[in-house]
Amino acid sequence: MSMPPYPVRCYAPGCPELAAYKVAAHWSDGLTDELKTYSLACPACLPQLLAVARLKRAACRLAPGETLDEPGVYQLCRGGRDHSLARRPDLETGAD
Repeated sequence: MSMPPYPVRCYAPGCPELAAYKVAAHWSDGLTDELKTYSLACPACLPQLLAVARLKRAACRLAPGETLDEPGVYQLCRGGRDHSLARRPDLETGAD
């Protein structure tokens, strides 16, 4: 039995808008890999949340064998899995 769709909201404090983007970075321990989610963002809050994700990434300590790319922006797609999300590098500039 599938769950009914539910609204995915922006993670910015006080923002009531629906999220349109996932701010995430590719992570791997050498055996498995995934997108590490930093936040979900509406278009207006995206620059702020991407900047916070970059600060968190810079402070991250990795274990031997782990890799963590710089955070990027991915277009959310209802029902889509991480590996199918389209990266939006055009939205990744100017958030520092």
